[in-house]
This record gives sequence, structure tokens and C-alpha cells, in this order.
Amino acid sequence: MQIKNNESNLSFYVVGISYKKADAKLRGFFSLSPTKKVNLLKQAKASGIEALLATSTCNRTEIYGMVDHPTELVQLLCKNTKGSIEAFENVAYILKDSDAIEHMFRVGAGLDSQILGDFEIISQLKISSKISRKYGLMDA
Repeated sequence: MQIKNNESNLSFYVVGISYKKADAKLRGFFSLSPTKKVNLLKQAKASGIEALLATSTCNRTEIYGMVDHPTELVQLLCKNTKGSIEAFENVAYILKDSDAIEHMFRVGAGLDSQILGDFEIISQLKISSKISRKYGLMDA
């Protein structure tokens, strides 16, 4: 499945790191404080990205977005955290279109949590979506 608009070949991606491959120290380098998250959203909007959601918990940091290439999301993440692109590439996952959508549902349902069925993540995603809407990066 490829989601396209009339102007370019945008696809829906998720880029992230989680407890599955990155220890707590490394995840900390990629964590997004509320201020960093707002900066990331503003930079995304200024660079022409029209849809983006960023979430950062103790067990994962993920950016979901409609972009031409996932490196746009990776660069935004690394620019706004203490993490490097090289460190990210060693432990990251990048999923596209239907795989990214399925991942988002698994995360939101707590099926990808360290504690299976953890429901805290759905409220964290909800908060992230409200922030994205506030900055014009989500219209649903």
C-alpha cells in the first residue's frame, strides 16, 4: 500500500528505537522532552512536512510521518536529541505504509510494550496527536 498525494510520492513511515534493541542509556540519547518535541514539530512544519506525530516514552521514541523518504524523519530526530544518525542506524526500525500503520496499532494496543497490554502508551499517543494538531501537523 502506498499513500500518495497529487504533488509527490509521499509515504507513511515510522522511524524509531525501542527497548527491543536499545538499552535505557541509548534510548535516553534519543528521548524528546516536551520542548524538544515542539521544536521538532516546528522544524518539520517549516521544512514542508504536512503530517507528523512524535512520541517519546521511557521505552521508545518514534516519529510517524508522511514524507518522501524516511531520512527526513531520522534527521529531525537526531537534530533534536543527543543521538547520532550512526547510533540510530544500529538499533532503529523504519517501517513504511501498511507496516507502519500495523506497528502504530500494535503500539497503541500495548502489544509491542515491554509489559504486554500496557495501556499507558495509548494515552501518550493521544497526547502526541493533540500536540501535532496544535502545530498543524495532523488534521484528523
